[in-house]
Amino acid sequence: MGLSLHYRGQIRDYALIEDLISECADICKSLEWDYHIWNKESSINDDAHIDNSDFIGYTMEDLKGISILPKECEPVDLAFFPSGKLCSPIKLQFNNAATNDLMVAYVSTKTQYAGMDIHVAVLKLLEYLKDKYFSFFELSDEGMYWETKDIEVLKSQFARYNFIVNSVRNALSDFKALPGETAESLTDRLEELLKNKFGSNEQ
Repeated sequence: MGLSLHYRGQIRDYALIEDLISECADICKSLEWDYHIWNKESSINDDAHIDNSDFIGYTMEDLKGISILPKECEPVDLAFFPSGKLCSPIKLQFNNAATNDLMVAYVSTKTQYAGMDIHVAVLKLLEYLKDKYFSFFELSDEGMYWETKDIEVLKSQFARYNFIVNSVRNALSDFKALPGETAESLTDRLEELLKNKFGSNEQ
């Protein structure tokens, strides 16, 4: 739960990843953000389209790129498969390659706790990288700033998500497991509590 960005893409040329890494590392240093470099030595850009077959057999060792770590923000992953497609490293660790049930080519980054300034800064960085390095890039912004470039819309979205998170936190503040309670009954009781507090979506 929390306001997030969701994106996927294809780098224009696999050889450009080195330049992207170097440029992003310099930006991180200037902004005092941490980062992690994925060090796949070499690979082949096969210009394949995004589909499940691109992910079968790949491991963390196959990734090349950089993960950017703004303050109080989840990683902004720019890690690439040998095919040149973006990958979510955390999803790749737990993905079933046969089904690609975690959709590892879709990267998500929660920005809510970093605040609006970081949210906008991350989007501006991604827009710059999209134009310079990507042949295909698609992003969905739960803050709606990417689509609107309207700071008032972003403020409204942040306020909405903060209200939701705070409401759930307050609702759960006194919720505790009962002696001898099973995991199933605890889950049922939690579900009932949330329904009572926030209502049901059922018509």
